[in-house]
Amino acid sequence: MKKPKFKRSDVAVMSIIAALLLINLIARLSTAFSDFYVQKIYPIISAAPIFLSGLLPFSLGEIMIIVFALMAIIGIPWVIIYSVAKRKQPTASKKALVFACRFLSWIFAFVFATETFGCFIMYQCTKFSDRYFQPVEHNEQLLLDTLSAFSKRIEDLYDNFERDQGGYIVLDHDTSDECREAMRALGSEYSQLKGYYPRPKKIFNSFFMSQEGIIGLYIPFAFEATYNRDIQPIAVPATVCHELSHLKGIIQEDEASFTAIIACLRSKNDALEYSACLDAFYYLYKNALQLKGTSYENALREAVASVPKQVWDCDISSYTADYWEKNRHKEIIPTETVAAISEKLTDANLTMNGVKDGINVYNRVVELLMDYYGNGGKI
Repeated sequence: MKKPKFKRSDVAVMSIIAALLLINLIARLSTAFSDFYVQKIYPIISAAPIFLSGLLPFSLGEIMIIVFALMAIIGIPWVIIYSVAKRKQPTASKKALVFACRFLSWIFAFVFATETFGCFIMYQCTKFSDRYFQPVEHNEQLLLDTLSAFSKRIEDLYDNFERDQGGYIVLDHDTSDECREAMRALGSEYSQLKGYYPRPKKIFNSFFMSQEGIIGLYIPFAFEATYNRDIQPIAVPATVCHELSHLKGIIQEDEASFTAIIACLRSKNDALEYSACLDAFYYLYKNALQLKGTSYENALREAVASVPKQVWDCDISSYTADYWEKNRHKEIIPTETVAAISEKLTDANLTMNGVKDGINVYNRVVELLMDYYGNGGKI
């Protein structure tokens, strides 16, 4: 029996994958290693890809995802059909399978490498709150006080916008440049956010994101911050700043949401501030609803009493009320099914990366907001 022949390229790809596994293991075992990588190495190796990818007017990551999907849809059946057709020629059939395996191994190595250096290591870093905040007690009163502060800010900003006939906010320009400037400005306080930011990009095939319940997406293998083009304009600033923060190595979802909210609050731009307040209000109110007891229920009602009715009806949702009715014809698989699968996959991915809370990590932004407010942060 002949031993399998390995080419140099085979040895190379196996060595790369082995090295990546070792790096991920070291990151899991050493927070110091992960912190050093994010602070000293990542800013250097990510600068060129972020800049070059940012020069493109379209999402390179979206194109790559489409290409990968087409290769899987076309390539796998082709290999199977070719192998069956050449079953009387074992050598030809074997060559086709070997070529397919080698090709897939290089694609896997590329994705694994970009995910490792642009995502996985960051999950093992020191928590944002440990780096920047004095610890405060997370109690029910602080939660309600923080919620009340955001409620009052929403009331202050509410009348500053033009609205359409449905009551939804209409913005007269793209806020991407203001978002980039807001993130750069916040870098003076949180050093990890310093530096260049590319223009965030709209995903062309956004309906598939909508089905998954995704309004923004960081694509590590293209070093891109992208967002769903179908969401309400007022939801865009907080979403964009969230994704831009991922480009700076802030990969935890709660931390990305927090930096986005604070960047927008500090911007002195009504649209950005209001977007941040709506985002913060959503998480704080959702968390406060879990409080039990008549006294807390009364306190909660009082905390949100200043929020206008139209905010509840129109502004808090990322989509307009008739979005799903208008786009029902685009469904290939029912949206409920796609959303459920997406949630399970997201939860599994976060858990795999050591996030014990899984998908519930998004709600941890409440703790960061309480830390910020409890340490005297202005809203």
